Amino acid sequence: MSYGGGRTPDTPAAVSRAAHDTHYRATMRTIALVCGMGVAVYSSTVMALGNQPGARPLDLPGCALLAVAVLALLWQPRRPEVALALGAGAAAVVFTLGYALALWPVPALIALFATIADGSRTAGWAGAAFLVAVPGAVAFARGEADVVIAVVVWTLLLLAVAQAAEVSRARRAYTAEVERRAADAERTREEEALRRAQEERLRVARELHDVTSHTVSVIALHAAVAAEAVSRAGGPPEAAEALRVIRASSRQALSEMKAALGVLRTATVAPQPGAAQLPDLLRNAGLPVTLDVEGERRPLPPAADLTVYRVVQEALTNTLRHAGATTASVTLTYETGAVTVRVDDDGRGARVPHGHGHGHGHGHGHGHGLTGMAERVAAVGGLLTTGNAPEGGFRVTARLPA
Repeated sequence: MSYGGGRTPDTPAAVSRAAHDTHYRATMRTIALVCGMGVAVYSSTVMALGNQPGARPLDLPGCALLAVAVLALLWQPRRPEVALALGAGAAAVVFTLGYALALWPVPALIALFATIADGSRTAGWAGAAFLVAVPGAVAFARGEADVVIAVVVWTLLLLAVAQAAEVSRARRAYTAEVERRAADAERTREEEALRRAQEERLRVARELHDVTSHTVSVIALHAAVAAEAVSRAGGPPEAAEALRVIRASSRQALSEMKAALGVLRTATVAPQPGAAQLPDLLRNAGLPVTLDVEGERRPLPPAADLTVYRVVQEALTNTLRHAGATTASVTLTYETGAVTVRVDDDGRGARVPHGHGHGHGHGHGHGHGLTGMAERVAAVGGLLTTGNAPEGGFRVTARLPA
C-alpha cells in the first residue's frame, strides 16, 4: 500500500521552509529599518549643524555614538529591551557631549515603544525615565532656556510614545484574552456535546441490555422448547424447521447485539478516530490506497474530524465489497472554513448516475451504506455527493464545515 501523490504542507521540510521564510522577511524589515534610520540620523545631524552654531561638530566619536544608536535597532524584533538600553545610552551621551539636536533620539523612541508594547513595562518605563533624567540634569546644569525648552518638548514626546505603547500592549492583551476565552468556550461546548453523546450511548446500551436483549433471549429459549415439543409429538417437518430458524436467528441477533453493546460502552471511554488516523485505516483497507493532503493541515472540530474518518471508512468498505476495484485514492483538502474528503476507486462505478449520496443503483453499498454516510455528513452541516468519476470508477465527496 502506498501513501503518496504530493507533499503535504505540514511536513517537517515545509514547516522548516515556512519558518525560514518568516525569519527572512523579519530580518529584511529590520535591515531596511536600520538603513533608513542610519540615513535619516546622519543626514539630519549634519544639516542641524548649520542652524546650531554652538553645537559640537560631528567628529569620529560622534559618528560612533550615532552608529551605536542606529545599530541597536538590530535587537529590536527579538530583544527590544537590549535595543532600548543601547539606543538610550548612546542618545544620552550624544546629548551630554553637546552635539547638534537632530533625529538621533528616534531609534531610542522606536525601541521604547517596542519594549512596552511587547510587555516589558518595567524595562520600558525605566528607559523612559533615564531618557528624561539625563537631558534634565544637563539642562539644569547649563541653565540655558533653549535647552530647557528642548528637554520639556522631549519629555512630552517620550510620554506620548510610552502611552501609545501602553495602548498597543493593552489591545494585544485584550485580543489574546478574547481569543483564549473563545477557544475555552468552544472546547467547553465540544466537551459538553461529547458528554451528552456518551450519556446517550450509555442509555441506549442499558436499554438494549435490559429490554431487547432479554426479549431476544426469551424468544431463543422458547423456540428451543417448542422445537423439542414438536419433535416429540411428531409434528410437521416445516414447523420444526421454522422453529430451528427462529432459534438460530435469535441466537445470532443476540450475539450481534452483545457486540453492539460492547461498541457502545467502549465508545464512552475510547478516543474517537479522525483525520490523523487515516493512514492506519488505509493501511488495513484490503487494497492499495493513496492518501493526498492539500492545503494547510489544522485541527478539526471533533464532529467533523470523526465524520471525515467514517466517510473514508464506509467508502472504502463499499469499494472492497461491491466495486471490484484494484486501487483507490483518498484526497483530503483543507480550505478556509471547510474540509473536503474525496474517495475515488477504479471499480465498476454506478449503474445509474445519482447525486446526493443515497446509494440508488450503485455497485458500491447498494442499500444503507451511502444513505447512512449522507445522514452522517448532513448531521454536521456538510454535503455528500456520490457518482461516477470523470476518469472512470466511483467517487464519494464530502464537504464539511470546519
